[in-house]
Amino acid sequence: MHSFQRTLTYGRSSTGTGATGQFLYLGSPPHPRKYLAFQLDDGGWNNILMQFEIMVVMAWITGRTLVLPPAKPLYLLGDTPRLLEDFLDLSELRRQLPVITAEEFFEFSSVNREPVSNEKHHDFMQTHAYTPPWNALDNMLVFPADALARRAELLERLTEPLRAGRWLIKISAEIEHCDLLYFPMTKKHRMFGVAECFYLFGDENLERQARTLLRDTIRFHEDIIKLADRAINAPVLAGTKYSAFHIRRGDFHFQYGQTQIGAKQMLKHTEALLSSDQPIYVATDEKNSEFLDAFRKNFNVVTFDSLPTEVVADTPDHWLGIIETLICAGAPGRFIGTRLSTFSTRIATLRGHLSHTQGSDCEGIDTALYYTQPPLHVKTKKELKPYRRTNEKHMDQLGETGLPWWLSKDPPWARAYRDCWAQTDD
Repeated sequence: MHSFQRTLTYGRSSTGTGATGQFLYLGSPPHPRKYLAFQLDDGGWNNILMQFEIMVVMAWITGRTLVLPPAKPLYLLGDTPRLLEDFLDLSELRRQLPVITAEEFFEFSSVNREPVSNEKHHDFMQTHAYTPPWNALDNMLVFPADALARRAELLERLTEPLRAGRWLIKISAEIEHCDLLYFPMTKKHRMFGVAECFYLFGDENLERQARTLLRDTIRFHEDIIKLADRAINAPVLAGTKYSAFHIRRGDFHFQYGQTQIGAKQMLKHTEALLSSDQPIYVATDEKNSEFLDAFRKNFNVVTFDSLPTEVVADTPDHWLGIIETLICAGAPGRFIGTRLSTFSTRIATLRGHLSHTQGSDCEGIDTALYYTQPPLHVKTKKELKPYRRTNEKHMDQLGETGLPWWLSKDPPWARAYRDCWAQTDD
């Protein structure tokens, strides 16, 4: 039995007066007959989670009841239709925001009492709801409409995004007054990306509250957390200063070929970050076990399959990715991710929340961003090795985290940003 017990507790739960309990910006409680509905993103789980965060904040600032979408099969998670509630505990969100299921919406609306499919839900919303011509990859929402006049510092956040082709949008009178607001999953209307990169708040306190709302109300199921706790306290990891890698292969070979480098190249790029006496947990979708041989020559490599049999057996296939996300998030050492991967973005964000929760087992862990690949936008040889300094092996304590989203050359979904966890309403 190990005396060291590590848990994955972060943020805070409110008793009814959390971030949204203090939010009186619109001057009235959510209107019972104004709703916001959306269709689940067609991407993987972490893409869906990013979309959901944008939708939560949208419902919050517009004073609407959030309608959860019906079940559908999720990318890479098999053919079984899944709900958000299959992964998330939304009890805290419901304390802060009116939330109903698609079935409840149709029952309240007296439309029909048949099971609500994804197709029926989408068809009804397309016919009866207002859909704004927005795309979170191409737009930034200014809130309220005079935010730029209220907060001059926002102007400096616009130069690079506007140059990259992202344009400003505002909440119109039609959006404000319609009873049913809907965001479908189409290329034209895709609401996907880090929420921090989409909203431009004219009130700094409101901005901090939005970050706090997402941190404290979008939580994984308790059973998922318990499984992840069992994993990080297993003998192969417990009491160690293990570091973690997320190595995305699989479909990334076709989507983002520039991220697909060999294991030896990954190690050469990140060798200054690691110590040979620490275990390395590797989360990867690489099917060829020999790919990790280069890692095994230098480190004690731990993968999910090498965890205790009972942990592996008790983990449903559709929870596996989340369990590995949490194992990487809780690493006492460093986390090294894959560029452009939303899986790595989620891990980095969770590490930020864990690190900034006072009294947490993970308080103070390194939240810098490190990647298996050199920067994708480089000008000098020095930039190809950002984790090394001349003539010495030395870890760059800042990694690549210091860059704010409005100066990043990466897409709005590609990385985590420090303000998401460091500038909250605590």
